[in-house]
Amino acid sequence: MIQTKKDINSWLNTNATNWDLEFPKYSSYHLKSGAQVYTLEGSSKELCYCELIFENGRILEHKKMTARFTSLMIQEGTKDYSSAKVADFFDYYGASYSIHADLDFTSISFSCLQKFFETLLEFVIHLLSEPSFREEDLTRCKLFLKSQLKHQLSEPDFVSYREFTALIFGEDKTYGYNTTHESIDDIHVDDLRDYHERTYVTSNLKIFYCGLKTNKDLHFWENKTKQIKQKLAESKLIYHTIFEEKKVQHFPVPHASQISMKLGCKMFSKMDKDFYPLYFINTVLGDYFGSRLMKNIREDKGFTYDIHSTLDAQLYDGCFYISAELNASELHITINEIKKEFERLQSTKIQDDELIMVKRYLHGHLQRLLDGSFQSILFLKILVTEYNDADAYQMIIKTIREIDATQIQSLSKKYLQFDKMSLVTAGGN
Repeated sequence: MIQTKKDINSWLNTNATNWDLEFPKYSSYHLKSGAQVYTLEGSSKELCYCELIFENGRILEHKKMTARFTSLMIQEGTKDYSSAKVADFFDYYGASYSIHADLDFTSISFSCLQKFFETLLEFVIHLLSEPSFREEDLTRCKLFLKSQLKHQLSEPDFVSYREFTALIFGEDKTYGYNTTHESIDDIHVDDLRDYHERTYVTSNLKIFYCGLKTNKDLHFWENKTKQIKQKLAESKLIYHTIFEEKKVQHFPVPHASQISMKLGCKMFSKMDKDFYPLYFINTVLGDYFGSRLMKNIREDKGFTYDIHSTLDAQLYDGCFYISAELNASELHITINEIKKEFERLQSTKIQDDELIMVKRYLHGHLQRLLDGSFQSILFLKILVTEYNDADAYQMIIKTIREIDATQIQSLSKKYLQFDKMSLVTAGGN
């Protein structure tokens, strides 16, 4: 019978396969320009994947919305390529690609046949280095974003999340401001040129490549990236906020039949020492299908189809929240049940069978993240960019294996304080 931590470890050693999961071998290069490159041997001789990530996003904006608009406008082409020609180029080589800007990064990724890799890499770097920023393209992007925003504001889940983050981080702050029609109209071509000139530079760049590594050495990457501007990275424009006051807010959404709720508080970045154990606690509470919130509020009470908790961490800040969509008449009883789950984590030590189940679930999740070379390079990207260190993988493994009931109870008392949680709802009255 399993009774002690020693018994748990013995059981895991016997029943869980290979706790010492080995990360695939990869190479890394620090270029003279300041860029960093990570390469991993692909399992396919025919296919390859490459992602270029600039640490810029909102954290280097001098003006709101410039990060997002710049990433959109890069797709509109260069002096020699219109947006249609850009699309035709990728179609001709049978490649898929995407460009995306978020709070901390701008990512440009593509996958293609190995034999076309160098051609496509050169083209992507050309797009990144010489965007045209045409007025007519900017006008079209503005119309697109306004149309998208109109649709999104009709969705309660979107509204509740955007208003929750504005409340937690500050509606005028880096991580908290929201897109509006006014902020869209206020963007001009010169704003984008300035943002591009300052932030799309090699000192902000990390490249992740999975494919055949033949001749993909330091000299190769130095040569291929020389077209990108070489400037020192600027200091990040982070506006830290400390939000202590608990608030309850509701935002009506016309024609919405249900309410979307976000209940949570400000937390911390992934660099915090408590992030890893809190990640485990968040899983127990509401981050997988067998979680406590799912069992109680979905399966037992039938109040919602889906309820989950999230530890939403950025490079410089973070928050924790519980999200669900439900009928307005069941909102308050659902919140009371959430409070009970907080109290249960704080007052009663987790049982061994549940602790083992979550450990095995997360162990399996890590195995999936390492299932094949393409998955592995994506995981490596997350570790290097979001956790700031590839060795964070070992800390994740260590935490999953060693966390115990006492630590879970202690940290639940410290961080899951219901009286400090703010509630934001959106939808029907």
